Amino acid sequence: MLFNTCSVNTYSRLAALLAIVLLLPGAAFAQGQQIAEIKIVGNERISNDAILTAIALKPGTQFSEQIVQEAKQAIESMGYFQPGVTVGTESTDAGIRVIFNVAENPVVKEIKITGNTAIKTEKLLSLMRTSVGSVLNNGTLEKDLDALENYYSELGYVATITEECGIDPQTCVLNIPIMEARIEAIKITGNKKTKDYVILREMEQKPGDVYNENVLKRDLQRIYDLGVFELEGTAPEPGTTLGNVIVVIPVQEKKTGQLSIALGYDQRRGLLGQAKLSEINFKGRAQTVDFLWEQTGDHGSSHEVGFFEPWLDSKHTSLGVNLYNKLIFRFAGNFFGSATGGDTDYNERRKGGSITLSRPFGRINRGFLTLRSESVGTRFRNTTSQSTLSPLIADGTVASGTLRFTNDTRDSSADPFLGAYNSYAVEIGNADFKIEKENPETTLFTKYSFDLRRYFSKGGLRKELDEKRCRLAVRLTAGSLTGDLPFFEQYFVGGAETLRGFREDRFWGKNMLLASAEYRFPLAQSLTGVLFVDYGDAWGAPESFRLQPIPETDANGNVIVDPITNEVVYKKDAQGNIIKGDMIENFPQHEKFSPNIGYGIGIRVTTPIGPLRLDYGFSEEGSRAHFSIAHAF
Repeated sequence: MLFNTCSVNTYSRLAALLAIVLLLPGAAFAQGQQIAEIKIVGNERISNDAILTAIALKPGTQFSEQIVQEAKQAIESMGYFQPGVTVGTESTDAGIRVIFNVAENPVVKEIKITGNTAIKTEKLLSLMRTSVGSVLNNGTLEKDLDALENYYSELGYVATITEECGIDPQTCVLNIPIMEARIEAIKITGNKKTKDYVILREMEQKPGDVYNENVLKRDLQRIYDLGVFELEGTAPEPGTTLGNVIVVIPVQEKKTGQLSIALGYDQRRGLLGQAKLSEINFKGRAQTVDFLWEQTGDHGSSHEVGFFEPWLDSKHTSLGVNLYNKLIFRFAGNFFGSATGGDTDYNERRKGGSITLSRPFGRINRGFLTLRSESVGTRFRNTTSQSTLSPLIADGTVASGTLRFTNDTRDSSADPFLGAYNSYAVEIGNADFKIEKENPETTLFTKYSFDLRRYFSKGGLRKELDEKRCRLAVRLTAGSLTGDLPFFEQYFVGGAETLRGFREDRFWGKNMLLASAEYRFPLAQSLTGVLFVDYGDAWGAPESFRLQPIPETDANGNVIVDPITNEVVYKKDAQGNIIKGDMIENFPQHEKFSPNIGYGIGIRVTTPIGPLRLDYGFSEEGSRAHFSIAHAF
């Protein structure tokens, strides 16, 4: 670091130096005498008092070369003077006169920072104590330069102050040139199937950009979240020119194709079969293609075909298409057994598809448009109770459009440690349906919903992509709909994805509110433990979906049927009016919000197809095991 002076009289300084040199031999004779006077020569703006305060030397002090040299060093350490403070002595009748000859640093007339592109000049100047109009202080400037480099580092940049930093002797302009590290090239290694552009397009940083470690971590996390790679540690390499770096990203490709075949048997549904084929890196382009076939006894088969293109164009527009002819068993287990006294089940046959387009708005915001069209046929197998549960039997078509906006600041979409995720959606559509053989109804409907999630953990950003640590995840989600909809279009709460500890789809209605919290802690490399609590309800279902005539039952709990009319016999009050109760006995629904609590423990097992989830929940209605894939939120 060079600090140059302004307007120094060279001849006068040479004369002073010559005088001091001539006086130096007398210093040897001054040993043991007292200091009578201390004189400062050459200072203009820095007062004598300020200098004398900085040194321990005072009149009356016993003279020694050691204390004089210590005083000289103290003056130099003040930072206001150029290197090479000289000292001399003179003998007087009263003792020794000690003379310090100094040369002040110049007054700073302008501070000029160059080379900075990542951080504004105004911000850098605000970090400095050195100011225009003050005498340049070497020590303060050194701290200022350290502060500038440290601020760059805090933001993830790599920058250095070059050796050309200094003050111009003619103009007294303080020049601070900054060299920011820039990306010369990005190299991908280890990929055999995956195209390079699939990886490079996920990176916010491009060749020519200022290198930033924090941005690179986000880039690597997005690449990791594709589910296609195992990433290894990376570090920038020196570029071909000074100040440039080469970013090398080593990857190890996973097996991205999956074929699974499963067979089973259920006493009510008979022989069950499933075949699933999926590929999440189709032709090395990170496209997803999947096909699912299921056979459920004599209920028929289900088929689903899906395709997802994450980058439809250069603006990161994505496209998702799903076509299906699938059978949905709305309730798990013999949900209706206690109400009907027989072997029953309820299912929906949905035929149709959906198409979703989405596009980002900045780094953390994204918009979605989904169009859905399907025909729905419902089936309830228990002939003795058809009249009681007839509101559940509705056939028709549904068409809708959904607009959704998300704000995502999570450090990882697959397994977040920090950040937030907010989703807001509105769905508008119409339903043409009929209940059993009644006249068809056409109704418009609107659904409003939001999903808010937060993630907390100690330790800041991940040091490694596969880092393990404890974290807390919380979620608040709610929905409300307007319009008269068929039973299957309501909100359902209960089961593995919502209210654990309760049966699947235990509560239903036109409104839904759910709050959940999970404490996740590592158990082993591929094993995570979870403590969870869920709180919520679905309520406000139309009366026809809640209150129905209550059948008479015999001592064995079987529904009584009139032997002559072959119709169900219903309970009546003293006036002969049919008594209405909950549609499904022992499973009451709510007209108003009536919160329920489920809590329990679980484990997550990391596998090539994603984390497998097993939760065991407890509630006032008993306990249940829930099995699913991926985190609940």
